[in-house]
This record gives sequence, structure tokens and C-alpha cells, in this order.
Amino acid sequence: MSNIFIKNATIYSMDANIGNLQNGNILIKDDLIVSIDHKTEKDFDKEIDATGMIALPGLINAHHHTWQTAIRGIGGNWKQREYFNVVHANIATHYKPEDIFIGNLIGSLNQINSGTTTIFDWSHGNATPEHTDSAIEALFASGIRAIFGHGTVKPDPKEGEPHFSTIPHPREEIERLRKGTLHGDSELVTLAMAILGPDYSTKEVTLKDFQLAKEFNLLSSAHIWGMPNRIVKEGYALLLQEGLLNKKHNIVHGNYLKDDEIKLIVDSGASVTSTPVAELQTHGVEPIVTKVSNFGGKPSIGSDLEIYSGVGMLDILRTSLRSQRIFSNIKFYDDGMKGEKKTTTTKEALEWATINNAIALGIDNKIGSLTPGKKADLILIDSESLNMVATHNPEQATVLHANESDIRFVLIDGKIVKENGKLFLSDEKLKRWKEELKESRKNLMQRSGFNS
Repeated sequence: MSNIFIKNATIYSMDANIGNLQNGNILIKDDLIVSIDHKTEKDFDKEIDATGMIALPGLINAHHHTWQTAIRGIGGNWKQREYFNVVHANIATHYKPEDIFIGNLIGSLNQINSGTTTIFDWSHGNATPEHTDSAIEALFASGIRAIFGHGTVKPDPKEGEPHFSTIPHPREEIERLRKGTLHGDSELVTLAMAILGPDYSTKEVTLKDFQLAKEFNLLSSAHIWGMPNRIVKEGYALLLQEGLLNKKHNIVHGNYLKDDEIKLIVDSGASVTSTPVAELQTHGVEPIVTKVSNFGGKPSIGSDLEIYSGVGMLDILRTSLRSQRIFSNIKFYDDGMKGEKKTTTTKEALEWATINNAIALGIDNKIGSLTPGKKADLILIDSESLNMVATHNPEQATVLHANESDIRFVLIDGKIVKENGKLFLSDEKLKRWKEELKESRKNLMQRSGFNS
């Protein structure tokens, strides 16, 4: 570890007590932020002159299926249930541990390159413990900060086999991981449970999975839509009644949930993560970001998957913001343009991808803002690039104009992982990994017979 001094940055700390600083300095010692001010420091090992750059907390991706990287772009024109029928019922069943590894590795490096320093890796392609171990190994190898959400596969059952909705989360795997690779909560990669939840599992399985997460004191997360065909009709009212719903739970999507259930979830302390880019691919209802905010919650966003689109968090937060503005405009005009027109601000959108996502994942004591004492996860964005220069407001410029080519530096845990616009690894190694990903894709397509 070393001490790093960043000087002359335009700092957007996302910490209400610190605010924004012009020509500000950041001192990092080992893995922690020590100070954010205008003082000049002399005791450092490396200096970064951030003149003309915007300093932000590292972006956080609160929901991403990283294992699917090798099949990115196959579903750009999908409209209905193709994702379930093509991916889970077919391609996913042909994944080998080495496919999981290279997908997680390249997927995580892509996130880092795009300014994301932390991901919730919602991993439900892990058919065996070997698949799981490969996913975790790749996360560590990439250098990203990650919450590994241990999930379960969802193939169509063969004759005589039980449906996945009737199978509880494997306790033996949670015990194995908690006693082994992911035994602690202070490493770069930590453990969570990616469970089926009330939409995709029976009442008995739902309760068992929540109880298992509670026993091991783990964050649990579930895909929830709230559609009429959900398996547990009582939804989260049941879990609240059983004393199992609290801040250690995260729901994803929720587009069809009724207001009373959204309020119940928010009031319980549980978090809600929306993935507008993926949701609007096949759904015509509004992502619930604004509703979560209206009920006093902290909206959280993620990319979901690369099958439909790119997953850089700058693109995700920008599209998420625009989708909320579109639905807000529609409502305003449908209501006859009465009252004050509401709009989501760029500051709110930036909070979604930083401090709010940290809160949603229960790690805001570590990351999510540039705060002395927190981990040194941050990015520096070039405000002098052709698409950024002369923009009036750095915050708006970041949300509405910046792209991954503008991200000059990325630091995770006090280590520089992207410097002067280039990932901190050899061209030879990166080339080899790219070839392995292409080989994985070819093999998966051949094994599954997918050729569309």
C-alpha cells in the first residue's frame, strides 16, 4: 500500500457535510481517505494532478449478472420471455466453470473501466460449487469490490425432477462459503444470498430462505415484479408478519407492485433496486424509482445484464434519469398540465449510483461518498475532453455528457486500477482474456444450439 495525494480536483463528495470543493485535495493513506480539503501535503508516495478533472466516489452497480458477459448482445431485439426461455432454460445449462470465470473476469474489468468500483454480482448461473468458486475467483482476480450474491439455477425441470420454485436455497453452500473463501466482511469480495423470493418460490421455500439469510446475518436479494402470477400472493406482507423483512433485504425491479406494498417494503428498511434499462426492454410500466423516493426510501439502480445493452453505470444512470423524466412528463400532460411539473434532478441520479446504492447494499459505512475514514474508492473524470469541455455545471456534465473514455483514473481500496485512461494490466494479458471470452461464447453457442 502507499499514500496518494490528489490535488486541484473539482470534488463532488456525495457527503452532505463535506459538499463540493473547487480545486480540492484528497489525501489517501493505504486503503482509506484521510482528508478532503485545500491543504497541501508533502508526505505521499504518488501525486495525481487532477486539474481539469472531476472527483467522484466510485460508481456502484447494485444489480448485475456478471456471469452472462460471454452472451452479451444476443437479446437486443427480444420482446417477451426470450430471456427465460433462451438463457435460463437453455444456454445457462451449458455453462462450465471456466465460462463463469472468464465472464466474471471480463465483466468486472469492463465495470472498472467504466468507472464502477463496486458491483452486486447476482450470480444465478452456478450449477455446481465449482461454478461458484470460479465466479468468486474471477472477482478477486479483477480487483473490483464486489458483493457476491450466491444464487441458484433455474432450468426447466426434467421428468421426475422438482421445479426450482420448490427447492430451498442450499444451506451447505452458504455454510461452505461462510467458513471458507468468503468468511469475513472486510475483504474486497463478500457474501450475500441471491434468493428466489415470494415471486419465484413457494411460501415454504420463501420463509426458509429468509430464515437462512437471517441465521447467517447476510444480505438477501430477490427478483420481485409483483405481477398477478407471483407464487406467494401475500408477497412481502407475509414476510413482515413473520419478522423477516428488514434492512438486510433488497428487492430488484418491483415495477408491478402496488403502492401499499412498496410503502410496506420501504418502511421496513428493506431497499429497492431498479434496473430501468433492462426493465423497459420488455415492460411498458414505469420503473419504481420515483415511487420509492415518494415513500421516503433511497432509490437504487443497477444494470442487470449485458444481453440487452451496455452496462457502464454512467449510461445506466443517464438512461434511468431520462426514463423517469419521460414518465413524469406523460403523467403531467395526462393530468391536464395541472400543478407543478415534477422532475428528477441530475444530483438525485448521481446519488442513485453512489451513496444510495451503498445504502441499499448495507455498505455505506465503507463506500458511497468521499468521506475521511471511508475506503478510497473513487474516480477522476476528465472535464476537458471534447464532449465535456466548457460544460457549465460539472454535476450535470457528469450525468448527461460523460462516458467511459472520460474516466482517467479509477482507485479501489486505495489502489490505482485505471491510470491515464488505461486499465492497470498488461496488453498481453488483456488480449489473452479477450480471446478466452470469445472462445467461451463460441462454445456456449455450439453446446446450446443457439444461432439466432
